[in-house]
Amino acid sequence: MIKTTTLILAIATGFGAHQAQASDMGGLSAPIMRLTKTIAQNADALDLNTDQRADLKAWLDAKPAQRMAIEAEARGTRARLRAAIIDGAPRTDRQVLAQELGVLETRLVMMRSDCVDHWRATLTEDQFAKALELAGY
Repeated sequence: MIKTTTLILAIATGFGAHQAQASDMGGLSAPIMRLTKTIAQNADALDLNTDQRADLKAWLDAKPAQRMAIEAEARGTRARLRAAIIDGAPRTDRQVLAQELGVLETRLVMMRSDCVDHWRATLTEDQFAKALELAGY
């Protein structure tokens, strides 16, 4: 129990945040594509029209908060799983936490996939191609 409490406090206060961030960089929740940021930074170069700019603003006003909420939930589940492993919790309990984490990671990946679908539908074919090029794809 003390190990669990210590671990949770360390995570909550940011101790080990660099390690957690570094270990997640190649993880499933790492962005597959970073397209929205590129579009936002290059709105003029992409010659976005008024409707596209309004869509971009609405997207930026809503979607990052939704993603961050799921990321926070995934970090919490990961911390609980880590604590369960350290404390020697029954394998069945760890399996449940691992499955919960998998569901959250899948949601994150699909959110990012849906984001690309959104921009593919919102931008013209030429704008989308240019956005991909600017993003380095």
